[in-house]
Amino acid sequence: MTGTTIHVSLADAAYDVMIEPGLLRRLGSIVAQIAGPTKALLAVDERITSGHGLVAQRSLHEAGFTTTTIQLAARELEKSLPTAQRLYEAMLGGGLDRSSPVVALGGGIIGDTVGFAAATYLRGVPLIQVPTTLLAMVDAAIGGKTAVNFTLPDGGLGKNIVGAYWQPKAVVIDPKMLGTLDPRDFRCGLAECVKYALVADASLLDFLADHAEAIQRLDMDTLARRGGLIERCVRIKAAIVEQDEREAGPRAVLNLGHTFAHAIEAQQELDVLHGEAVSIGLVAAADCALRTGRIDAAQQQRITKALQRFGLPLCLPRPVNADQLMRAMRYDKKALRGRMRLVLPVGLGAVEITDNVPADVVQSAWSHVGAVLVGSR
Repeated sequence: MTGTTIHVSLADAAYDVMIEPGLLRRLGSIVAQIAGPTKALLAVDERITSGHGLVAQRSLHEAGFTTTTIQLAARELEKSLPTAQRLYEAMLGGGLDRSSPVVALGGGIIGDTVGFAAATYLRGVPLIQVPTTLLAMVDAAIGGKTAVNFTLPDGGLGKNIVGAYWQPKAVVIDPKMLGTLDPRDFRCGLAECVKYALVADASLLDFLADHAEAIQRLDMDTLARRGGLIERCVRIKAAIVEQDEREAGPRAVLNLGHTFAHAIEAQQELDVLHGEAVSIGLVAAADCALRTGRIDAAQQQRITKALQRFGLPLCLPRPVNADQLMRAMRYDKKALRGRMRLVLPVGLGAVEITDNVPADVVQSAWSHVGAVLVGSR
């Protein structure tokens, strides 16, 4: 199967997203074209160090790199400033200078954390994203958002509170790595694929429905070919990022479901993964859209079915006080002058950014996904 390259055209930071089964084995030669054989840092999810991590190490070594390898835990609590400090120490210990590449091998948590460290070490060093999860392949690794979490004043988890925009020099996607991914993590990526369909391409909903069985058995032709799932989602993300690199306007549409999702993730006792939170957030956003006349009941049902088809959650795993979730939403970094900004579907394949959804509508949406309204017990 031949590979696909999608060029992300930005004024000061253009780069390629390369998609090809088996591409990990050529990682070293790709990085060498960007930085030249030198010292490098390979930051890898600890769960794949002995598998994909060894392949990446070998490829970098064969290309002439002296590589320092660090293992990271892919947990939200480890997506933190102390982890960034560990990365700085590894870079210093490995003698990395401003031309030395940093390779992030893992899912979204790894990519975000390593990307933030790369953006801030010596005021920025070359970053190569090598996503190993579907969610990172179609979303997190592309677009230059890097961040770590931070504890909120009320003790909760603040998602992506400390961060920077730092575009990678390349994104290297080897879909064969999905074969070792936990099924739960794979489903999480499908929530982002549904999001892309709702944001920009209603026909992608048909693709997801028509190829659901092939997608779930990781058919490489369906996932990785030209016109396949990964390429379609990457092209949507790249086109939106090209319009708005730093989320000053159009790029905010990619936050569909995410204001709800981040409030859910702040409830650490729920033990919900990001993609699962996004799925629940999409259901809540669709409920808001229905209640405010932006979609009809048939469209809402189609959104729900698209998520349900892949075994994604439609409601909270257990009840949480809606007021608690509302407070968490107000800490979201997308809030503007103290007002919540929501992205809501307008039909299928288009969305609207708004900051005037009544609080009672948002509360009702939380109730729709299983939150408890005060006095309703």
